[in-house]
Amino acid sequence: MKTHSLTALATILALAAGPVLAETETFSGLDVKVDLSDYQNSNALVYWPDLEHDLMLAIMEHSNIDKEADVPKISVTVNNVAVDGDTVLPDSGEFNQLTGTVQVFRGNGAMSVGASSQSSPDDLLRNYFIKVTAVTGDVAVPDGWVLVPPSQDKFYTAMVDAFAMEVVDRYDN
Repeated sequence: MKTHSLTALATILALAAGPVLAETETFSGLDVKVDLSDYQNSNALVYWPDLEHDLMLAIMEHSNIDKEADVPKISVTVNNVAVDGDTVLPDSGEFNQLTGTVQVFRGNGAMSVGASSQSSPDDLLRNYFIKVTAVTGDVAVPDGWVLVPPSQDKFYTAMVDAFAMEVVDRYDN
């Protein structure tokens, strides 16, 4: 129940900046990967080795995947997992920032986790950035960031779910 409360609050705060979608988005394919290669010392995948898979499942919970539909496919890449900007997570593995890119491609496609998109750059329709952060207290949140209140239990799930909701909610904006 706490996860739903956290994600509902994250959704409300995220959607305050944009319109609410009337229906669930449908994609013809979904590619999810975590690429932390820009941060040589990042240890996030040591603590969260299933991040790609968990993010894919979370996106699928908030959208429809229909390989036969004549709709775009998306490729999601998480490229930063950090705690207060530091990509070296503490021994607890906690983090409070997830950032990444969503690319929208024309045509149908298969679902994959961790694989490169099979689309050519010519098929790229658009892309957008996702930034999700969790803060404590009355801290000012930068424009474009989503506020997720911290919780000891289900924090990881709340962060992944908030990121997934932003992927789908911002798709058509």
